[in-house]
Amino acid sequence: MKEEMGGEGMGEWRALVAAEREVARCRAEVNQLPSRVELLAMAMSGSSAWDRSTALTFLRLFPEDVPKVLELLVDLSLSIGWAQPASEAIRVARREIDHSQLAEMVLGRLSGGDSEDYLRLSDMLARVEEWETLGVVIQKAIESNDLEIQEVGRDFNESYGGMLP
Repeated sequence: MKEEMGGEGMGEWRALVAAEREVARCRAEVNQLPSRVELLAMAMSGSSAWDRSTALTFLRLFPEDVPKVLELLVDLSLSIGWAQPASEAIRVARREIDHSQLAEMVLGRLSGGDSEDYLRLSDMLARVEEWETLGVVIQKAIESNDLEIQEVGRDFNESYGGMLP
């Protein structure tokens, strides 16, 4: 193995390792900042994809701040490009999250929501294993007057009905 590591690309590999070490050092420094929650909120609310991506990665690695920015994460879970990383940040911190607060946020966003909102929020709830709230959302969807929303409810009930309380 040692001979294999000495060949072509070794300089690039060493540079990547050095960059990863520097990123880890910077993350540890940011984690010590008293203003980190405000910085994370600003990064997730801003227009820079790099800022948002970095904030979501940070929250997955340091999930203790997720409850403080939960509303922003729920909002990002409605965005096709950010739904998966936002859901992952919530999932990692699910033991620290106030589940009634999460349910309230989700149901508030569904008031007047369309089928895409139901789909994305149901998907987020399934990813974070928030079964009780998912059951409420499914029931609300099935009872909707909108046929597309009803279909989302039926699909999620078929896929996750066995997990619901």
